Amino acid sequence: MKKATVQTYMPVLSKIIESTEKMGEELNPSFEKLRKAIDDDAVAEMVPAEFSNIQLEFSDGTEQYEQNLAQLKKVGVPARLIGRHRNLINAYEAYTKACAAMTASMDLENQTIDVAAFNQAESDQETEMGRISNNVQRIMSTVM
Repeated sequence: MKKATVQTYMPVLSKIIESTEKMGEELNPSFEKLRKAIDDDAVAEMVPAEFSNIQLEFSDGTEQYEQNLAQLKKVGVPARLIGRHRNLINAYEAYTKACAAMTASMDLENQTIDVAAFNQAESDQETEMGRISNNVQRIMSTVM
């Protein structure tokens, strides 16, 4: 069996982090619109197509995060990074679940949002993104 090396691991990790950041940047304007509508108690007044498009964007984003997670789980990890990598997987998995929960908080049929679930998902996403960043920094410092 071929030994996992930093040279094969780091490009995969970098690609996943770039993908995650890019998706977050793409989804942020839609999140901000939704957050403002929730804060203004104006979700019902949103244009139905816009509400639907946001839900679809969130769903697509969650799918991308699930693909990234699958890549993280199958990449060859150098022995010295296994513990940190497992911590990264746990945080990324929790982040992905929080994104799915946010998407699920949106009821397309009635154009409503389960605000408690949405807020919890937002909080969980912030927490887990912090854990992801922390673990990536630890991996980077171990490699450098």
